[in-house]
Amino acid sequence: MQPTPELQLIYLYVHLVNAGSFSAAARHLDMPVATVSRKLARLEEQLNRQLLMRSTRKLRLTEEGLALFQKYQEVVAQFDTLSHSGSPEKPEGTLRLAAPISIIANLLIDTLTEFCDLYPDIQLHIAQSNEEFDLIDKAIDVAIVGGTQPDSSWVSCSLGILNYRMVAAPRYLQQAPMLQHPQQLYQHRIIKAWPFFNWTLRHANGDAFYYDGPANLTLTDLNGAIRATEHGSGILYGPELFVKKQLHEGSLEILLPEWNGEKRRISLLYHQRGQQPLKVRLFIEFMQSRAADLFSMNI
Repeated sequence: MQPTPELQLIYLYVHLVNAGSFSAAARHLDMPVATVSRKLARLEEQLNRQLLMRSTRKLRLTEEGLALFQKYQEVVAQFDTLSHSGSPEKPEGTLRLAAPISIIANLLIDTLTEFCDLYPDIQLHIAQSNEEFDLIDKAIDVAIVGGTQPDSSWVSCSLGILNYRMVAAPRYLQQAPMLQHPQQLYQHRIIKAWPFFNWTLRHANGDAFYYDGPANLTLTDLNGAIRATEHGSGILYGPELFVKKQLHEGSLEILLPEWNGEKRRISLLYHQRGQQPLKVRLFIEFMQSRAADLFSMNI
């Protein structure tokens, strides 16, 4: 017996909310975007209520829309599970990941290539940007972010903490003025890098110092800033983890170690869904399994 049109529309609606956009839902349901939009309009007409607020490609649930989704999401998830029980899901398809440039280059690239080797049928597309953008508009499956979570409608999972320090090369320190207190930073050559172009330092005794002075070199690419610091171009304020090899080898050293900088949490963000696609579940589990090693200061 075929389900009634209303049940078919509710099924589509739940998948639309899970997908986060009309285009993503259309791909998942294998139908044109216009058909998804038309069927949603028909459901709203049948129920005589607005379920979603539309702004370009963004979706925002109304109070009635959220209630309808919460009522049927588990039913639809169970139906999908039963429908696919005879044909196990394969780890395949395109996984869209968004992350800051420095996080990929200095922390994750080896781990991400390991994931690609482990699951060769999953195509990993990485959008690298230091700017905030709408994750739904870009059809992002998983985002890796530092600091504050940009969108509370996503689930956040902590990977680890970046501890920020001031570092410099011995070749710079040999010819630079002595540095015994952060107030003396104004006498030095400074390299600033995203995301902290000004920074706060705190001493164990409770003292604090905020540096907002000039810089001789300012970059949005932290990797380039590290190379410039190794070259002897000045003092860099950056994640200690990103220069652990240089600290171990002695090409960089920590300055004023009794003064601690910011702590920046790195998190995974992913959609609030009753049933995640296998490729997304595998990626989240993989990153969580590697988190301890990723954030270790051991060489």
